[in-house]
Amino acid sequence: MIRIPRNSIRWLLILIAFMSVHLSSVAQQSVFNKSKQNKQMFFNYTWTDNKELSRDITFALPLRQLNKQSHKKFIPELAQQYVYIELHKAARKINPKEARVQIQRRGQEIHIQVTSRSNKLLDKWQRSMNQSQDKALDQYLEENYYSHFSSYLGQEAVKPDHLRYIKENQAALLPIAQAVYDKLPSNSETRSYVNLVLSWVQSIPYNELKNRLTSNGAGYLPPLSVVANNQGDCDSKTVLMASLIRSLLPDVKMTMVFLPNHALLGIVLPFRTNEQTLDINGLDYLLMEPTGPAKIPLGEIANSSARDIAGNMYSLEEIL
Repeated sequence: MIRIPRNSIRWLLILIAFMSVHLSSVAQQSVFNKSKQNKQMFFNYTWTDNKELSRDITFALPLRQLNKQSHKKFIPELAQQYVYIELHKAARKINPKEARVQIQRRGQEIHIQVTSRSNKLLDKWQRSMNQSQDKALDQYLEENYYSHFSSYLGQEAVKPDHLRYIKENQAALLPIAQAVYDKLPSNSETRSYVNLVLSWVQSIPYNELKNRLTSNGAGYLPPLSVVANNQGDCDSKTVLMASLIRSLLPDVKMTMVFLPNHALLGIVLPFRTNEQTLDINGLDYLLMEPTGPAKIPLGEIANSSARDIAGNMYSLEEIL
């Protein structure tokens, strides 16, 4: 028989108690089920909120919506090929008596050289070709659900078009928003709805966010995919959270707050003096952490997030 010293048992019990308290602050699901019936997918979730209360919701979504694909990994070479072809189309419209255009691909860049006997026409068609290049890239990004992004350091990149996903998913996510709302007592204030949605989104298992500047959208899941797959990174879960708020609160002001490899959501709601807010153009946005798994209520954020914001290490996208 192995004997364990009393002191060791004491410290073991303390460790177990510490771990129990620590784990209780993590938003873990106790139930996640989904099943197909006719042309719908039925979902059932059970989780604990930040007050350690057991919560559950049940809802159904049309299979045609869940099977809809709109997001693909951004591949720079394909974008460059698209722009290259569009530039050749634009060049063919130029009268060769006015100017001639050479278009070359050099690594990750496209070089446009315009020649003309007239400086005025040279400036005109050089400007026109540059505009055609920008327009072609913007068109490619729009067709593939991407947008331009600038980090707090001014670094330029391409990321999934979060604002478009929020706008286009409000109606599709209404059954979830309604299922959450129905769990609240009548005449509940807006904060109660936001906090309950927040705790549910936090309980969805977390996937680590790949570098937003270099990942080319890899790992990002649109709102319905987060629900269907029961997982998402911080950008994916923040977009889901914003979409669910928009479903029932179409006029409330919100903003996405992009930190280095993390994301928060800000909302204009009445707040208390001890809650975390961010002043944006004279308006105080109440902050929240949709990512989880920590069960952090509306108006509180992680210490690491607070440090980044204090150091102005963030960029914003207003949710219209």
